[in-house]
Amino acid sequence: MPSPFEDMPSVGKKKKGAASSHSNRTAMLFGALGCVLLLLCLALAGTIWFLLQGKNPPSLPSLLGGNTPSLPFASSSGVLRIAFSVERGDRPEDKSVWFIKSDGSGARQVIERASSPVFSPDGSKLAYYHWSDGIYVANADGSNPHKILGETNAKYLAWSHDGKWIAFASQPIQKEGVNVNIDAIRPDGSDRRTIIVGGSQPSWSPDNKQIVFSTCRAADCGIFKASSLGGESGTMVAGGLGANPAWSPDGKRIVYQAEADGVKQLFIINSDGTGKKQLTTGNAHHVGAQWSPDGGTLIYRSPEGGSWGIWKMDADGGNPVKVANDVPAVDWAYERVAVIK
Repeated sequence: MPSPFEDMPSVGKKKKGAASSHSNRTAMLFGALGCVLLLLCLALAGTIWFLLQGKNPPSLPSLLGGNTPSLPFASSSGVLRIAFSVERGDRPEDKSVWFIKSDGSGARQVIERASSPVFSPDGSKLAYYHWSDGIYVANADGSNPHKILGETNAKYLAWSHDGKWIAFASQPIQKEGVNVNIDAIRPDGSDRRTIIVGGSQPSWSPDNKQIVFSTCRAADCGIFKASSLGGESGTMVAGGLGANPAWSPDGKRIVYQAEADGVKQLFIINSDGTGKKQLTTGNAHHVGAQWSPDGGTLIYRSPEGGSWGIWKMDADGGNPVKVANDVPAVDWAYERVAVIK
């Protein structure tokens, strides 16, 4: 087979005639054009690669009727999955659970007539309150739902880190003056038991030995902790009408919300009650915070900017970024968002 380069002119070779010379010039011209096109393609590919490494992706489309701003790419710790409730009216069918990723992508509704979502520790299951007949467990994509507890006021769920229990706030008799208790139930609906008499919004310690919750004990209202085995009234961690606590993955800190100048803000405190620090400020509420699995990020809700959104920030309160816009919660003052890798 002849070499593809045999017609290329070489220095010192004798000319072969006009036709041969014309053919050689044509080959050289096409060869040069090919090289130029190749170089342009490589330059374009390099430019696209460079832009994709930056921190300014194209603007995301409107989510649920709102205007979501441009968002940075996910951090090196990886993209998180966030589950949260959305309410579009007063009817049970106006309430639903949605998913979104922490980079603002993949927003979709997964469960109808639902609120108070919480992931299983491995992220494969989702427990939630189904309006208005009790607690359900489904696959994380919303498939295969089944009821584990038929009770019309069993909400604000927390799945234990070993996967064995789901704690929730319960008021079987919905009447003024009747206690809201914290009960626990197996994910298959068995072995229901009471952990705390008089309490709500539970969160498990990383070793599952304790529960942190909100309640009032006499004139003291705030964040308390007690044994997850039950039989304790609890000891106070933070006062000031603190609510909606979430225990950090390392067990050292608790994030919660409390009023500051008439607005609900997020605070962080050591689990022994020391080192209280306010994380958020301003005229908008900041509520429902939950930790990322590595403890480096907090996901929460706020109407800052004009409408209720899902936000993320560093665990020390820095670098707040809106993840989703126009997502009003079913119970914004009581529900936490759910977060998993």
